[in-house]
Amino acid sequence: MSLRIAIVGLSVEALIRSPLKSDTSNMQTYRGQELPDGNLWLVRGILERLGEDAEVEAVPLIWSTALPGGSLTKANYDAIKDETVQLLKEHGPFDGVAVANHGALEVDEIKIHADGDFVMAVRGAVGPDVPLAVALDLHGHFSPELLNAATVFSALRTAPHRDDRQTGYRAADQLMRVLKQGLRPTTAAVHIPVLVAGELAVTTAEPGRSLYAGLAGIDREDGVVEANILVGFAFNDRPWTGMTAIVTSDGDASVARDKAQALARTIWSRRREFRLDMEAADIETGLRAAAASEIRPVYVSDSGDNTTAGAPGDLTEVLQAAIELDEVTDAVVAGITAPETVRKCLAAGIGARLEIELGAEHISGSQKRMTVSGIVEAGAVELTLGGFQPYRSAEGGWVRVRFGNVVATFHDLPIGITTPAHFLAMGIDPTKHALYVVKLGYLHPQIEDIAKRHIMLLSDGTVPLDITRLPWSHAARPAYPLDPDGEWTPEFSTFVQA
Repeated sequence: MSLRIAIVGLSVEALIRSPLKSDTSNMQTYRGQELPDGNLWLVRGILERLGEDAEVEAVPLIWSTALPGGSLTKANYDAIKDETVQLLKEHGPFDGVAVANHGALEVDEIKIHADGDFVMAVRGAVGPDVPLAVALDLHGHFSPELLNAATVFSALRTAPHRDDRQTGYRAADQLMRVLKQGLRPTTAAVHIPVLVAGELAVTTAEPGRSLYAGLAGIDREDGVVEANILVGFAFNDRPWTGMTAIVTSDGDASVARDKAQALARTIWSRRREFRLDMEAADIETGLRAAAASEIRPVYVSDSGDNTTAGAPGDLTEVLQAAIELDEVTDAVVAGITAPETVRKCLAAGIGARLEIELGAEHISGSQKRMTVSGIVEAGAVELTLGGFQPYRSAEGGWVRVRFGNVVATFHDLPIGITTPAHFLAMGIDPTKHALYVVKLGYLHPQIEDIAKRHIMLLSDGTVPLDITRLPWSHAARPAYPLDPDGEWTPEFSTFVQA
């Protein structure tokens, strides 16, 4: 028996509050052989599992992604969805489909959960009887549309993310069980009105650590195929925003429902434990501490302007503070979105000294400006990266500018500085300087592994860690921590696969 399995996906974490939209210029799209050649997020794990079975023909079709950013424009989304549907129809029929998405996709003019809309389109292309496996980021959301369009689900179990390969593998393995063992799974999902930024729900600290560690035990319980928890993307004011407990059974809907509700009750009971469990400070205090640290290198997160949560990366308040502080004698401030600065510096040329008005290109907040003289040390019209990149994004033009003891990198497109390769590509040693500022929240694994100390700056921006400061009108209420004394039970927030 030969089984043909298609691989598709649209994986973007979208911040609806961002002033920048995600259009075609932001997308990275891989087709056909580019999927296995690209060592791609989640896709690589799907391919690994399918490759273990000689009777399976993996058919990679299309996978599209972008750095987290603003909502996708409708035209951008429609083009990707339409091409996906067309490829599924042209290259079919298929025995199954593996979908590598995120879960926090948002699209202009679409009023339902966009990941659900996309998977419904996949379902429409292949028909009602073809099983679909969906792999998701744990910062994604869930919806009845997604639940009923797909067959089985897997989600990341680590934050910072270290298990995309394993997650893709698990999704494909469930798909194989459906196809080869005749498994007829049923999934139940419980929406939990807990809104927490990802930095408060890392799986290296409680309660995330034990909640996620406990999933393997649920997987081994009678009648359970797999359990998952979605932390969600707490910066978007949407009805589906919040956490989700998901349990897939081997066919008994009551098992899926009861286990999902029990997991949801446990999460709700521990909601007050979600807090920042890492060194944190305001901008000036954090920079002073980093500069004085005997443990080096220190990596400092500009969390309010975190581009890997969709922020534009345009704010220069941390750079301005680093320049002003006498204690800061050896710093790199990386990843500032400033296209006009890039254009001006590239036009001036390497070695040129010029006046730069920091803050002139702020679009997401802060009117603070500073004019400072800088020397252009390096730059190019495109940043070329090597090695595995968890965030695939359109790396555009960049410049490296020295302002006395502080070096900064400016970019004409938002960028997530998540790996040492980013620094090396710009001629910066990622370990030899005293302190590095990156526009992240928690450090991503490859940076986390080289940082000797990490300080989170509680900076302002489009993704403040205190989500109670944001306006809320569409999220389900009561919700923690917006309504700290609100009561909730899972019975009316449970969805079972039709």
